[in-house]
Amino acid sequence: MKTILLILVSSFISISIYAQNKLGNEWITGGGGNRVKFTQSGIFTSDNKFILSYFTKGNSNICDTNGNLILCSDGYNVYDSNANYLDGGDTLIPKDYFISKNGFSVAAQSSIFLPMDSGIYYFITPTMSDSQYADCQANSNCHFDLLLYNIIDMKANGGAGKVVKRMQPLMEHAFLSKTRMMACRHANGKDWWLLKQSEFGNVVFKFLFTQDSIYNYGSQVFNSPSWGSGWDLRGQSMFSQDGSKYATTVDGIPATGEVFIADFDRCYGILSNEKIIYTPELNYHDPNDTTLKQRTSVGLAFSPNGKLLYVMSPHNLLQYDLEDNTWYHVAGLDTSYQKFQDYSSSYLGPDNKLYIGNFGGLSKQMSVVNNPDVKGVGCNFCPRCLRLDTLGNITAGTPPCMPNYGLGAQVCWALVNDELLMLNEELVVYPNPSSAIFYIKNADGKKKELYSVLGELLFSTKADEMDVRNITKGMYYLRVENQIKKIIVE
Repeated sequence: MKTILLILVSSFISISIYAQNKLGNEWITGGGGNRVKFTQSGIFTSDNKFILSYFTKGNSNICDTNGNLILCSDGYNVYDSNANYLDGGDTLIPKDYFISKNGFSVAAQSSIFLPMDSGIYYFITPTMSDSQYADCQANSNCHFDLLLYNIIDMKANGGAGKVVKRMQPLMEHAFLSKTRMMACRHANGKDWWLLKQSEFGNVVFKFLFTQDSIYNYGSQVFNSPSWGSGWDLRGQSMFSQDGSKYATTVDGIPATGEVFIADFDRCYGILSNEKIIYTPELNYHDPNDTTLKQRTSVGLAFSPNGKLLYVMSPHNLLQYDLEDNTWYHVAGLDTSYQKFQDYSSSYLGPDNKLYIGNFGGLSKQMSVVNNPDVKGVGCNFCPRCLRLDTLGNITAGTPPCMPNYGLGAQVCWALVNDELLMLNEELVVYPNPSSAIFYIKNADGKKKELYSVLGELLFSTKADEMDVRNITKGMYYLRVENQIKKIIVE
């Protein structure tokens, strides 16, 4: 039975990955809405019809399972693959802020598409209400207070698609970062977790998007970092490719170079084992000026294998080794300082190369890390090597904001049967049941976590004793790394 169960789980994961692994194979990017298509034989760029739109910062898009573009957005509108407004897809934020920004987003990670079954897509964007915009104009109180979602049915209009629910509030009267919104597949391989950062401090708002409902999972509040608010148009949140880690940073006021990293549980949407890292102090502007140094970070991305974290400051590209906790300086500016071009958000392409977008400047290229799993110089940084030179009077902008659409399912240990739990017989817990203290053998120095049957983390310790006298009677799960044991509190 154990063998059959594991085979079924592996088959489900393989099928899910196969069905989703081409949803990010085509990008719309840049001041001219230019098309970048990834195929097995290489990368192809071409002009298209998005000449009146700007896909430079808040852009997002999604393809079908064959890798053909279905939907794209400049942050505030949704277009079909022929560069037409999707039915109901224009002006998907309040009009006052929309008009003030000329109809497209200037903030990173300010839109995202989440695919569901039967041709249904969620489109989410943070923004500013009309009343908040008025306050912004009168009192310079310019924070985002709305998080909106839209539902798109691509089977409507004879297959042309339609926004069937517009501008539905997920959050109102909130204090939201203008940037830093990212999603991760639920462990069931079908639904989506959406994480959105607050403007002040480090509060992470969490939502679960299912096939027919949206659930507000509240927030997790962390004591640090205390990122400054204000001009936060540059910032990025990302998950590792396997969804097990989450990281976020922002160019706040003042800039601090702080990066937040935590483990993520795809089953229950829980962040844990958090830590803060600080970028090295580096030359911020002219690389020849050794007196002007600052800690700052504007974007980040995990390597494909999840062992390295790439962090972008405006004029420097860094690697952080998550295993030995060391920094490596990959590159400085990829153009002259006089071009006023900074690094910005970065994303892994379908080819597992890292593509680094631009903020400002007039570049028609993005820089590329060709071997992002390799530490140090072996990562093969190639300045301005994704070239859009032939596409007319455009700028390259940033890659579209996309989660890992190819992430498949995994087993949620608290939902599987007792037979699977018995695979971990080497984990000894006694007495079991107990009304006072559990003793754990064969796990010296390892972290022990106690979960409710609903997957809520109650507490963790590295001690070999677990005091449960303040825990309500019932059944719980003890997790020690990848080992699970069911315990009973009497």
